[in-house]
Amino acid sequence: MAVNRVKRQLAGSRAASRGGAGEKGRAADEALLISILAGYPDRVAKRRSLKSDNRELLLSGGGAAQLSPSSVVGRSEFLVATDAEERRDANQAQARVVRIASRIEPEWLIDLFADQLRETTEAKWNAQSERVEVVERMMYDQLAISESRSSNARGNARGAAGQEEAARVLAEAALAAGLQKFVEPETVAGFLARVEFVAKTFPESSTPALDDDDVRESLVALCDGLKSFAELRAAAREGALIEALRQRLSAEQRRLLDKMAPEFVAIAGRRRVPVNYETSKPPWIESRLQDFFGMKTGPVIAGGRAPLVMHLLAPNRRPVQVTTDLAGFWQRVYPQARKELSRRYPRHAWPEDPLLTT
Repeated sequence: MAVNRVKRQLAGSRAASRGGAGEKGRAADEALLISILAGYPDRVAKRRSLKSDNRELLLSGGGAAQLSPSSVVGRSEFLVATDAEERRDANQAQARVVRIASRIEPEWLIDLFADQLRETTEAKWNAQSERVEVVERMMYDQLAISESRSSNARGNARGAAGQEEAARVLAEAALAAGLQKFVEPETVAGFLARVEFVAKTFPESSTPALDDDDVRESLVALCDGLKSFAELRAAAREGALIEALRQRLSAEQRRLLDKMAPEFVAIAGRRRVPVNYETSKPPWIESRLQDFFGMKTGPVIAGGRAPLVMHLLAPNRRPVQVTTDLAGFWQRVYPQARKELSRRYPRHAWPEDPLLTT
């Protein structure tokens, strides 16, 4: 049980900080202190800080108090406030002052009040390390008698709850940081436009047009099981975010997307030319003019419903023509363009009949 584990840790820390002399007298003192704790279980307090000049106490029932300078408790972290009174501070505000207190050890709380203890698991965001820290506490009323921090929750039911909380905290931090922190926005925008193209071209498929809300929800889902920006970034850039978006489509819609809105097409001079998808624009490709030699018409997608817009590039990567009508370009534009391009780029091939060249 977690209570036993905490008790062993506390007892070990206590034993390591004390010597072995005077065990008989110490046992008698502790018996008296334990009896005081048993008589005043609702007056347990804990120092906010163990610094010698800090006398602020946190009370088990909530709120805070000040330990009187006249107290002889010393620097004990836990104590029982056996006598306290309300005073006014320098600003005339009400302040609770503990005049008499007795020290206690936190494991005594476990011995006497095990049934009143509870475990809590909290996930906190560490902005400096950009990761979630899981804070596990053993609580007596409103006081933490033990606290541990790690990047992993324990493998039990409470650990599962901690993992869910960690995913939630990571998701909140990720949404606040913005999508660009984890993946190229253009990659996501291109996928959304690709889905939109299928939705508009094949309305009978009922393919939904995904939007920014879908992206945010997919990013949140991707946080499950992760603890840091580094892990989330690696997953997103390896394609997990796009895959999460794909899963918002049905299996049939995903097949339609892959078949009718391909990511690449082949042309005469290249086997794989990326297809660019943009919202509210027809899909387009770009490549060197020479890569289209031998082609009478340009490539089409969507089962012949959508001819691709072609950016026919000169050697300087600037478009000579942007068109869907390759046959018309060869007939009307290419002869004059060939004269100008052959003068500017004599090392490149500029055949009189581009359809006879492969």
